[in-house]
Amino acid sequence: MGYWVIGLLGYWVIGLLDYWIIGLLDYYIISNFGIITDMKNKTRKNKLIIAYGNPYRNDDGVGHYVAGIIQNWADEKKMNEISIITAYQLDIDMAEDIAEAADVYFLDAHVTGYSPDVVIGRIEPKKTQGFTTHVFTPSDLIALSAQLYGKQPRGYIISVPGFDFDMGEELTEETRRQANHAAEKLKEMLLKQ
Repeated sequence: MGYWVIGLLGYWVIGLLDYWIIGLLDYYIISNFGIITDMKNKTRKNKLIIAYGNPYRNDDGVGHYVAGIIQNWADEKKMNEISIITAYQLDIDMAEDIAEAADVYFLDAHVTGYSPDVVIGRIEPKKTQGFTTHVFTPSDLIALSAQLYGKQPRGYIISVPGFDFDMGEELTEETRRQANHAAEKLKEMLLKQ
């Protein structure tokens, strides 16, 4: 039993030292190289679009579809201030990109039980469940961006109803129609902001 206690104590001490050393290293890097402080001084002019969902689950890929429409439109109009990220899910690494933006637009699908129509709304930053690497909401990412970089862009959600989330790469006709409507609304928002 004595070996078990010593082993547990040793494991705890190593963990504490590891946490302390990494913390000092992070502090040294941030203080001397200005990684986060430089971010606080950047001018935010761009508009960031984050489209997420699984494009191999039919309508779940609608955010990617809308992002493609916006990318073609922005290229045609030479709107260089628009950046687009497509992903399967929201990720902690997006917080830095969000900090560099003045406006962030999240594109996603929702089930029709939530709403049969396109849903557009403001996002307020708030930490919902504590930051984990498994579940992030748009609100979490904006709050994390404010916490890490001192920047809190305006956030918007544009969510399109999905009808079929089975395996496949095709949008249903109704989701495609709603997605085209969502793209037009997003273009209006991008021109106004």
